[in-house]
Amino acid sequence: MNHYIRTAGRFLQYGIFVSVLILAAAPARAASVSFFLDQSNKLPDGVNYLSVSLMDNDTGGVNILVKTLDPLNRIAGDRFGIQKFGFGLSNGDFEEITDLPDGWKVKHDKRMDGFGRFDFQLQGKGWARTDELSFKVSGVSLGNFDPLFFAAHVASFEWRNIGDERHSLCSGKDCLTSAYFTSSMSTTPVPIPAAVWLFGSGLIGLVAVARRKA
Repeated sequence: MNHYIRTAGRFLQYGIFVSVLILAAAPARAASVSFFLDQSNKLPDGVNYLSVSLMDNDTGGVNILVKTLDPLNRIAGDRFGIQKFGFGLSNGDFEEITDLPDGWKVKHDKRMDGFGRFDFQLQGKGWARTDELSFKVSGVSLGNFDPLFFAAHVASFEWRNIGDERHSLCSGKDCLTSAYFTSSMSTTPVPIPAAVWLFGSGLIGLVAVARRKA
């Protein structure tokens, strides 16, 4: 009986060795998290107007992608897009902000309407608006960003509220063409495929049991 237990133990040891090789060979998935800008100074709150996605990169920083979502895209006019984007850092330290679109520049300690001041404000010059804004912040990690310290200014849409319904093609004083948005919601980051780690940890546990019985 002890012979079979020892054989099983050796088999499991080989198994855990193989699993470690699998873990080493599996491509690493960078940690990421997404937030929604669902509060506005002019439009109704509780609607996901924009998303902000953050992902760790392999050069020691975070890639950021800001996108307008359907509630704004459906009422987009000519030259529609994000005009400004503000964010803050908890530690206040970073290396640089790079990979901005042409015509965009970085400002510091700027107010985003009624949502307060932000450490950094990225602003498009003139008509340099975009429905997707991507850039990189070096020398930071995901933990340095707070979802409540994101804000965006979006311009060139057509919106009015009649009977609690949104309408495009509006004109006159009842027509809104720009607004500010900020965040109150987030999703949960998932850094590594859980199934791979579960497989490896299960083998480790079986090896430990086999050794105690040997």
